[in-house]
Amino acid sequence: MEPWLENFARAIFARSSDTAHDLKTPLNVAVLNLELLRMRLRKLAGGEDDAKVLGYTASIETELRRLARIFDTFFVLSTPPKGEEAPAPVDLVPLLAEHELAVDGPIHVLGHEPRIRQALSLFFEGAAKVLANREASFQRDERFHVLISGDPSGEDFEVTKIFKFYYTDASGNADLSLAAARLIAETYGGELNATLERDKVVLRLSVPWERNEESPDR
Repeated sequence: MEPWLENFARAIFARSSDTAHDLKTPLNVAVLNLELLRMRLRKLAGGEDDAKVLGYTASIETELRRLARIFDTFFVLSTPPKGEEAPAPVDLVPLLAEHELAVDGPIHVLGHEPRIRQALSLFFEGAAKVLANREASFQRDERFHVLISGDPSGEDFEVTKIFKFYYTDASGNADLSLAAARLIAETYGGELNATLERDKVVLRLSVPWERNEESPDR
């Protein structure tokens, strides 16, 4: 990191929790006032609900709640876990076993174990939502890669959209699991991307790992 950027990072670390709370407060107030507006319109209509008004207000409430989730996710995961010390070596082998992926180890990455476990859970959860007929595997080189390949779950699938915090799946449900997994990976020097290979989509989670004499070559 460039030295002049360190002050920016330090400011984010110091203010992230308060900022998330401050941003959610007006959203909560907006949701409350939206319900009061809905009740007022019902009263003006003689106690009858207008279908269009209900549709409009429900849509607004959904978007406000989605925005609150994005704030929570971004500001919490873009900073180190509260109360944790500096990152330490974390063995990926038992964490991947929780997702039925057997790997010879140890595979040590530098991070915080709760956050690394969360990233893997979000990665597998997100893959299950966007891919059918999934297969998980791994690769080793300068980095350790966890790959999940499968068929796109929807006809309008776009690899450029699944990592957006505003992603909506084929069923119309808001989902930010892959966006959150990517954010965690990036905070520890890794990355998460997707590629189209023929008719398959490959999700690749890559992280730096500590190689030593006991580490298997592949």
